Amino acid sequence: MVTDGQTPLKIALAGSFDESVIDALVTFGDKSVEELYEHIAYGKGTWYHTVPGLSRKTAVRLIDWLKENAPTIGEITPEFYPSEEMLPAEPSHATTPSPLKSLPESLSGKFGTNRGTGSTLLEADNDLEAVHSWLKARAANPNTRAQYEKEAERFLLWSTMERQKALSSVGTDDAALYYRWLEALGRTDETCWAQSWRLPQTAWIGQKNAPRLSSTWRPFNGPLSPASRKAATTAVRLLFTFLAKTGYLKSNPFDQVSSKIRLLPGEGAPKAFADRSLSARQWEEISEHLEAMPEGPAKARLRVILSFGKGLGMRASEMIGAKTGWITTRRIGDKDITVIEIVGKGDKIRRLPVPEQTEETINAYLATRGLPRHALCPVDTPILAGLGKRKKTGLSRSGLYKT
Repeated sequence: MVTDGQTPLKIALAGSFDESVIDALVTFGDKSVEELYEHIAYGKGTWYHTVPGLSRKTAVRLIDWLKENAPTIGEITPEFYPSEEMLPAEPSHATTPSPLKSLPESLSGKFGTNRGTGSTLLEADNDLEAVHSWLKARAANPNTRAQYEKEAERFLLWSTMERQKALSSVGTDDAALYYRWLEALGRTDETCWAQSWRLPQTAWIGQKNAPRLSSTWRPFNGPLSPASRKAATTAVRLLFTFLAKTGYLKSNPFDQVSSKIRLLPGEGAPKAFADRSLSARQWEEISEHLEAMPEGPAKARLRVILSFGKGLGMRASEMIGAKTGWITTRRIGDKDITVIEIVGKGDKIRRLPVPEQTEETINAYLATRGLPRHALCPVDTPILAGLGKRKKTGLSRSGLYKT
């Protein structure tokens, strides 16, 4: 049975997979075949670790199913499959943090000192269940969920292993210390570190991209930048706010802790955006490559991608999600201006002016796909699509990266 990307996952997988597998994927946020593909393409060989209860064997079956039943949705590469190295390994050290699947009874939070005493909106008996409730309620987007899950796990590991406290026993002093710990991690001499912290830094920092269930895996791969510390603490603060507001916790220990991220010696002021962009020579090389390409859909598509990325500053997720219906005309002042309206987090709309040249670039690309100008296309027409037989299917994340 060949299916398209918009088919609801419950319908597409019915009869091929157990209902528990389908429910776990839908609960995570993979409501359509396309969303499942994007989830796998984004996480590659470790994608299934973000879905509670999903085994490696089932993950392989799902990828095989996509390859056979949804061939037009995007390319299935070997990177999608879990490698043998990702099978569970024995920890090499008793104090090495490992992926959290369960917690000791004494640290489970079942009797946390900050547990709410009245009614609660959560059906959670312990801290892990409460964290999963937060993820389900506040992280429907796969990218958001991956970020929240990573930071929640880091904090759980820190509270249980470094502070030897359940998450629901964490107090204001602990909350403040987490900021200081993140600042010191990877920047402190081991002798000085040992005077303040229980576990050595080697228990927390490991090589980048180590297999998720390997004994070499660590929660961090080096010191965190100011932006990364901000992301880490923001996610944890959101978690505690949720747990306090739902009654799972009596109070939020982070309420009395400043959310400001200090700049450490050597970090200085944030660099200008231009420092992180490509150099003039690099852009020149890209332009030369573009002009050397033969005329056709691939070249026209790349022109649009460069217009979106360089000209409008759109994110990768925004590019692959962009529809022709996002382009509209708005009255700004006394002028009618063509804009692209991007719906972001919290359903907030970001409007970006679309220059006439960019608009024509989009229309020229649509023409190579046999489509009319954007204003005459159905509003849900993907602006970026695959090539050849996939030209009616929206471009996948992996397809964008390979362009």
